[in-house]
Amino acid sequence: MSLGQLTSEQLQAPPIPQPETVDQVLLRVMSAIETATTLDELLLLGLNEIGRTVNGQPAMMALLSEDGTHIEMINSFPPRTVPIRTIALHDAPAFQQVVQTRQPLQLTNLDPADLHPEMAKVFRAGEIQTLLLMPLIAQDRVISLLGLAGSDAPRSFSEQELQLLRILMVPLASALAAFLTTEAARRRSRELATLNEIAATITSSLDARDVYHEVVRHINEYFQVDAGSLLLRDETTGELVFVMTLEAHKEKLAGVRVPRGQGVVGHVAETQQYEIVLDAQNDPRFYREVSESIGYETHSILCVPMIVKGRTIGVIELLNKMDGQFTDEDAQRLMNMAATVAVAIENARLFQEIKTGRNRLEAILNSTTEAILMANMHGIIVTANTTAARIFRVSDKAALVGRTTDELLRGLRERAHEVSSPAWLNEDEANRSLSAVVEFELHDVQPAYWRHLSLPVFSSDDNEQVIGQLYLFRDISHERELAQLRDDYTGMLVHDLRAPLTAIMNGITMVRRGLGGPVTEQQQELLGISLNSSQIMLEMVNTLLDIARMEQGRLPLDIVPISIYTLSDEALTRLRASAHNNDVQLDLQLPIGLPPFEADRDKLFRILQNLLDNAIKFSPMQSQIVLGAALLQVQDGQSSWSIAPTPASEAPQTFPTMDDGDWIVIWVTDHGVGIPKQYHEKIFEKFGQVRGKKARGTGLGLTFCKLATESHGGHIWVESVEGKGSTFALALPFNREYEQV
Repeated sequence: MSLGQLTSEQLQAPPIPQPETVDQVLLRVMSAIETATTLDELLLLGLNEIGRTVNGQPAMMALLSEDGTHIEMINSFPPRTVPIRTIALHDAPAFQQVVQTRQPLQLTNLDPADLHPEMAKVFRAGEIQTLLLMPLIAQDRVISLLGLAGSDAPRSFSEQELQLLRILMVPLASALAAFLTTEAARRRSRELATLNEIAATITSSLDARDVYHEVVRHINEYFQVDAGSLLLRDETTGELVFVMTLEAHKEKLAGVRVPRGQGVVGHVAETQQYEIVLDAQNDPRFYREVSESIGYETHSILCVPMIVKGRTIGVIELLNKMDGQFTDEDAQRLMNMAATVAVAIENARLFQEIKTGRNRLEAILNSTTEAILMANMHGIIVTANTTAARIFRVSDKAALVGRTTDELLRGLRERAHEVSSPAWLNEDEANRSLSAVVEFELHDVQPAYWRHLSLPVFSSDDNEQVIGQLYLFRDISHERELAQLRDDYTGMLVHDLRAPLTAIMNGITMVRRGLGGPVTEQQQELLGISLNSSQIMLEMVNTLLDIARMEQGRLPLDIVPISIYTLSDEALTRLRASAHNNDVQLDLQLPIGLPPFEADRDKLFRILQNLLDNAIKFSPMQSQIVLGAALLQVQDGQSSWSIAPTPASEAPQTFPTMDDGDWIVIWVTDHGVGIPKQYHEKIFEKFGQVRGKKARGTGLGLTFCKLATESHGGHIWVESVEGKGSTFALALPFNREYEQV
């Protein structure tokens, strides 16, 4: 039964028979409450019965907000038409006292001017002189206030009346709480339904105009307003642009701009706080130009911001509520809806940007000669280009999307003829994000030679989170051709240098022996310098030739038993003069009992000579260089010394991965300038030298050491701290056949 269906008999009960017991009064009030089907009916019937109980006093009900900071008069009996907006509790001290003490409060000789101005409007109309305020308590909190007013001479409610009213408050408070809970659930259901409809609208259409229209339509219908607008911020100018306005289901104002900070909408966009304006014509922030341009009269405004990640992307503005005034509760609901709408609109905008960017990216990817794959965090391909389709032998790049990188790379490795990992690509800090850099050859694809590398893909926000992996395949066929031409030319040049160098050296030797006539002492010295320089050049030529042969696997090894003691003595003897000239001390630190082992004596001697020569070049004056060795045993990947190094030999502390067995480890330690970590791999490459260091060599010595060591099945590595020195170590597999008993 609605409010309009209440009969005069229900609202005007016959005279109360005297006397009436408390049970009778309580039964009468509860019966009236039970007949109510809406909140308005509950309040009208309840207030009517309570007023009759105290001799027909006019009654009113003020609802307390959930946070206990505001009140709003929601009904009165007899009914009044004067609307009261929600007011702050601290602006109505009498009401605040009742809420805080939970006790009734009687006000006699009431002056309406002492009340809040909104309340005074109501009470002045009835010339109220007496006011009794009583709290309605449910679930251990004050949910509402009952006011009983007297317009006759001032009166005081008796203790008996107060006790009776306390009793009557219990069922009324319970019924009111139940109705409020039901109403809140119903309101929340309507709000969720509206949000669902908005979400469905946004996701069902890619047309922005249709989306804006449906969003505003749903919001207008939910809040029952005369007009509503959706404005988005122009990121370039900061202006707010009307993208949709609906008045009586008609679209208006599309494209109209409001300058930054102007109007209520501009104020809301800047402060990110909602605004309720009940008298727009007298509000100084009201931007009249928009309303006047279409001849619309604005009375009240509710405006809320749309915020995404702390940034205002626009506002929603509602005008002229049809069934009363805008309230803070309306504002909170619209804020909730605005949050959903803002995210949806921002996502739609981002989707359009991504779509445009994706088309642009696809055009770029298809125009490059590199094969490109992008995978998500689960290793699933999400993007590929036409070159990648050719490498992986599929008809269309779309056939690669959805497949796993493990599957594709495994198939590629099975087809690859040659695979290598160039260490120089990881030498710098800038390349540390690269992983699994390999070069391979494919016989079934042209071009045939490719370099594959992968690197992480980061998000574009400030967090820079890894969101995927990028796989690049670069055509290096031309690069390989140039490298082969360079190697061929170098090999030819070096090979052709040997004959004239040998002839020069032979000629110098014969002249020094006097075959061409007497030679003075000064001439002997000059000829000695020439012969020594020619010998150095010949050694460089031989080194280059040996490196080329080892790279091609064509250099034979002359394996013989070697004593590390004899070999070390010879190496130190050869370089003592150079060490003396540089004021550097050479020290040999070998433990007792190191057995002979098998190796190519000439190659190993040259390795030690190169390592010692480098140590001398880069050591400060009056420093010490140590040549040491020891026997290492590897078992199940764990390393331990079977013949430990001497304490003063400064043995290496780390070892590469080696097979189980015995290894002879030889090292050279200096206290020179040291080598930065990023160059530990580069220095073993051909012509590789540390940048920023004064190079006094060709950059071939360590390359020879690496290739010669690896040709023995061994390992070579460096431990170095910049500014503190370096330890170059090599490990060769030990043959127990020559082990001494």
